[in-house]
Amino acid sequence: MRRQNKRAYGLIWLILVMLLCAGCTKIQMPWAESEAAETAELTQMPDTHSTPSAVAVKRAPQLIGFVVFDDGSDKACMSMHGFLHMSENLGYPAKLYRAKAGTDAVSAVEKAVQDGCKGLLIQDENGVNDAAVKKAVDAGVRVIVAYDRCGVDGLTSNVVADDTEYVEEVTRGIASRMTERSLKSGRILLYGASPEAIAASFEAAAQADCPQYKTIVFKRQAATEEEAVEELAEFLLYNRDIKGMYVSDSAHASIAVQARAKAQSRFRAEGTPSPLPTLAPTPPPVGQTPEPTVAPGLLTQISITVFASGVSDENLALLNEGDIYALCIEPYYEVYAHATMALDQALAGESVAAESSVNRPIANADTIDKYLAIYRQSKEMFAAETTAAA
Repeated sequence: MRRQNKRAYGLIWLILVMLLCAGCTKIQMPWAESEAAETAELTQMPDTHSTPSAVAVKRAPQLIGFVVFDDGSDKACMSMHGFLHMSENLGYPAKLYRAKAGTDAVSAVEKAVQDGCKGLLIQDENGVNDAAVKKAVDAGVRVIVAYDRCGVDGLTSNVVADDTEYVEEVTRGIASRMTERSLKSGRILLYGASPEAIAASFEAAAQADCPQYKTIVFKRQAATEEEAVEELAEFLLYNRDIKGMYVSDSAHASIAVQARAKAQSRFRAEGTPSPLPTLAPTPPPVGQTPEPTVAPGLLTQISITVFASGVSDENLALLNEGDIYALCIEPYYEVYAHATMALDQALAGESVAAESSVNRPIANADTIDKYLAIYRQSKEMFAAETTAAA
């Protein structure tokens, strides 16, 4: 009897174990299901140059586009990268509509509307694509103009690069460097193709933060690079109280460095040029403080701290070699990524600021690395297309 009971108990235990094992095969921990879904989504992430995946279409079925002038420049590459990368992160099918300014851009907008684009980013530098912007607005498309200011009515938003605070940062940076060099006076030169565009804000920043340093503007007049180097070198030679310089556009950093070197070489070889720079200031209008007389000690050497604008291979080389002290970053990637996020908000029915601004940081040799990754990714992404087009 006792043996039969043991046999019965054993049979019951075996049945229970089998039931538990059968149940175990169906148990899946909550995090396992989550990881499996995440893995599936990661393996289906859309390529920025291919048709968006089913995952992206499911998340955001609305096609968005970017009307862009793709001239193969760093500006174009970083702008397109910012748009495509953020579109991918947000799960949008995205398309580039490459077009020259003017009528081509209008045609690109028409094509985007035909494709069913619900949102568009449009380049509109100096208003050259106002007609394209208006065309898109009239078609009922959500439109964001990025980087440059736009006055067309009906915009969803205007996301611009900062055009005021960075001037103050640059001015403070140059003044700080001049102070480190124990310079109690001197002038800061604003140089480039169109330096007058920021001359007033540059002077105001200097007056507010470093009134001991005066500002002066020199706009390039020469046609060729060689002539530009010569004219600036001559100017620096006769204005040796210039101890700081901001080059307002990316293309002129190398010219500024070459001109400084040429002026220094001529000054060492030839000594004080004739005629001498005028030390006495022009009498100011009644009621204004007279300009201080240039200290003769400032004229004994040509030593200029250069800040430049924009990341490029040439400017990075100048920074790494110590020929320029810092770079003011042009945030093309950041602005277009931010604009794409704003477009996402608008398409989701959320309110979007009529205008927003993206900061322009200042980087030196010690801090430039964090900006290089985006720059290199942008160039690599479109390198094959640029090579094929050439």
